[in-house]
Amino acid sequence: MSARRVALAVGAPAALLLLLGLLWSWTASANPSVLPPLGALPAEFAARPDFYLRNLGHTLVSALSGFGIGVGAALLLAIAVVHAPVLRSAVLPVALLLNVTPVVAIAPALVVAFGFSQVPNIVVAALTAFFPMLINALAGFQNVDRGALEVFRSMAASRTDVFLRLRLPSSLRYLFAGARLSASAAMIGAIVSEFTGSTRGLGATIVTATTYLNLPQMWVAILVSALVSLTLLGLIGLIERVVVRW
Repeated sequence: MSARRVALAVGAPAALLLLLGLLWSWTASANPSVLPPLGALPAEFAARPDFYLRNLGHTLVSALSGFGIGVGAALLLAIAVVHAPVLRSAVLPVALLLNVTPVVAIAPALVVAFGFSQVPNIVVAALTAFFPMLINALAGFQNVDRGALEVFRSMAASRTDVFLRLRLPSSLRYLFAGARLSASAAMIGAIVSEFTGSTRGLGATIVTATTYLNLPQMWVAILVSALVSLTLLGLIGLIERVVVRW
């Protein structure tokens, strides 16, 4: 990579962050009831790091558990649809219905069903992670080279061989794209589900801070959740670079 591209890749985000910081500081000074001073955020985190890390851990457990469940269910269902196309007309409308149902509407019902435990948070995270992976997995498994598929069929390859040696390798880009979307969705679902019936997690921290107008606590929780989501996306991108070499 040339020095110009490196400078652009580093300088452009840095300039944008500086601009956003200046805009934040101006808004905080003009409307202190809207945004806290920018310097109050690191001070708030430094004063209570254990508090934020403990709540982050609770949210991460819900998000990652839901991510694993949602992605696993989506992959299994996509594999079933690819091998039995008649299921597609039955599966997609139900999956679309789940996707368009507001998470905020589901969370209270899950609290009633499962009580004030972490189960509702995990279920919501799984539901939000399910649809992006399902759509991408279906697109990837079905987007195969027709010529290569005919070669496999002419050699009397089994469905398992066709899937493992053709469909799965050719769908990796789609699967990792779905994983990135599902990871973000699971994190959002876990946080939103904590708005109702939860006393732990970043979502509950945001609600409590909003109730008591504690702007530094609210924004620290929001920024921590954003940074963790970016970290998860970065990890998935790193794994993709290792696994997908073409």
